[in-house]
Amino acid sequence: MTETVGILLAGGLSRRFGSPKAFAELDGKAFYEYAHDALAAVCDEVVVITRPELKSRFPVSLDVITDTEKFAGLGPLAGIYTAMAERPAHQYLVLPCDMPFIGATETGKLMQAASPGADITAVRANDHDIPLFSLWKGHILEGLEKELDAEQLRVMVFMAKVETEWLDSSAVGDMDAFRNINKPDLLKGADEHGSDTNTGPI
Repeated sequence: MTETVGILLAGGLSRRFGSPKAFAELDGKAFYEYAHDALAAVCDEVVVITRPELKSRFPVSLDVITDTEKFAGLGPLAGIYTAMAERPAHQYLVLPCDMPFIGATETGKLMQAASPGADITAVRANDHDIPLFSLWKGHILEGLEKELDAEQLRVMVFMAKVETEWLDSSAVGDMDAFRNINKPDLLKGADEHGSDTNTGPI
């Protein structure tokens, strides 16, 4: 069985952004490319989970899938479940497409700092939880499916039900790395690492 699969979450509705964030660009590079590179540097393989209408926009060279029919369109938990169910592995490194400042340094440090005994290891930056930059163990797949069957779709609620370790961001990277971009105008100051981007949860 594969040791580590990277899960690139690229299926959000991007209501605040106004267009699919996966294809927004920073310095001429698409957001999804930053995330894919960060995952590929430390994972044995990477799977992109997206919406059906976006699948054809990704290069055919990438492994791109959509939610399982049973849980289609039910948010990031459904995306994580689908990737885990279709790409068996011991563990999964999850990263959303709207955190383009996370690179191989941060993904590598998260992998190294994760507790072997934790079901999920995630990052807490400046008192904000970042649940979707996290390492998930494969054995929680069954519990995840039960949550979805019960129509419980909140990531934080599920994380509270399993053994979740929260790492301080200082153990993983500089604070600037953990900003996520929710609106197009936030890209204007991104290159300068200004204060107009968010460090809050996805």
